[in-house]
Amino acid sequence: MLNNIPRAINRMVRNVVINHPNSLNCVCVRKVVTRPAGEDVAGFPTLGGMSVIDSYDEEQYEYMPLGNGFALKTEMFQPSLMMDSQDANNGQSDDFHFMIEPENAGEFELIKNDVMYLLIGDVRLAFEIVWIETTSDIPPYTQRYICNRRNDLNLSV
Repeated sequence: MLNNIPRAINRMVRNVVINHPNSLNCVCVRKVVTRPAGEDVAGFPTLGGMSVIDSYDEEQYEYMPLGNGFALKTEMFQPSLMMDSQDANNGQSDDFHFMIEPENAGEFELIKNDVMYLLIGDVRLAFEIVWIETTSDIPPYTQRYICNRRNDLNLSV
């Protein structure tokens, strides 16, 4: 019975993200290591004599598409200090908070280090998911994704 509340919240969140006028189309991808693993240490491929710590240690990888979706930026508006030239000093933080929903319900589930491309005209702006937080403490959780910009992965069509 208590699970009905977060399920209803998740349905409402999905509906809002998909239909919100400020939502943007996005494409989500996941980094996949393509290097054949020779030896295993506790089931993990090795890098020389050490176990691989993270996928950033790998040189052979590719990005596997997960699917299309919708992303809604969820940060609260905070006033910015004005500079002498009457420009606003925006961007106090490197973190961006997004609610991300797949185009088809349940198509994919995002995890840490996945990359989301926001589709803005002919440009795809890359954001890497660095943390996942919840807005409710009852499972199934409503997830909000904390992302960092990845300028090195931006694409132009």
